[in-house]
Amino acid sequence: MTSRSRHTAAALALLTLAVACSTGDGAPAAAPSGPPASGRAAKDVHVAFVGAAANLNFSQEMMEGAKYAGQELGADVQVVAPPGPDGQAEVGLFQQVVATAKDGVSVMTLNPELFTRPAADAIAKGVPVVAADVPLAKDSGVTTLVSNDNPAAGAMLADAVLTRLPAGKKGTIVLGVPTPGLPVLEARLKGMKERLLAKNPGLEVLGPFDSKQAPDDNYKAWSGLVRAHSGALAFLDAGDPAAFNLPKIKQETSASWLCAAFDLNDAGLAAIKSGQSVGVADPQHWLKGYVATRLLIERALGKREIPKGFWDSGAAMVTEDNVDEVIARQKGPEARAAWYKKLIDEQFADVQGRMKPLS
Repeated sequence: MTSRSRHTAAALALLTLAVACSTGDGAPAAAPSGPPASGRAAKDVHVAFVGAAANLNFSQEMMEGAKYAGQELGADVQVVAPPGPDGQAEVGLFQQVVATAKDGVSVMTLNPELFTRPAADAIAKGVPVVAADVPLAKDSGVTTLVSNDNPAAGAMLADAVLTRLPAGKKGTIVLGVPTPGLPVLEARLKGMKERLLAKNPGLEVLGPFDSKQAPDDNYKAWSGLVRAHSGALAFLDAGDPAAFNLPKIKQETSASWLCAAFDLNDAGLAAIKSGQSVGVADPQHWLKGYVATRLLIERALGKREIPKGFWDSGAAMVTEDNVDEVIARQKGPEARAAWYKKLIDEQFADVQGRMKPLS
């Protein structure tokens, strides 16, 4: 066995979580139209969710949503991810769970180019695949994406910063991206830049600069960028680690510039509460993991076919005005599920009606 195989097998053994519970009162009703019930017991349904990294918030949130879908519907859900961002290791995990999760696999990856062939191979074997957050290539055969409108989310983040600047204020805003070239993040950056310049043409928007995905590397990258652009009005990042690293750097340097980023983590939420951060755009990743996994389970139970296209699961801005509500939501699985219930009910009320073309 090669060192890569040993690493992947170890990651799978350490990070796989199986969920199998009775359906209970929370089980969703069958769709009003669609395929007849399969006659299978929920406990006999086996699906999986493959996350990008066990140490990053966006992946953790989706994994938690996937686990809850299994608990709610009473199905067996494997949830796996490499310890940190590692595309090759994630592919290895995906290929391993395809062997056991015969009823489908949903996947979120920072390396979609690596999944074209593995996803196509899984589909050829009769295993459905749903993409969460990041689209896979057309040649993968994956025709369903559960994500959010990322240009709109980027614009939302820019608006939160602009409200803290005097109208027409001139100066520099620096943009960072932890995974350059990743379509999801590039879309967020596009939304940020377009909104900043549309509302204040006097701004100079620099970047995006590579801010690195690993938390320690992200801290070092942003420390260097802050030193290089010490007179900037604001620093914005399209990803996760900057949500806590930028406020940390701001506090360490006793600076007055503004900062904002994406995704949730305890340190980032605390920074909003303390005033060190303008806020974070929350792509509501928990909901993506839940929706992608529930669609696979319901298909296996004969409740509905997996809809083709783009399922926009939504996004929201977290600022000092609502940070306490979000902190309370993040206390545990049941708190998250209770908070998201209204959105879940709304989104599943008209599944076909909410689908958009998958470009």
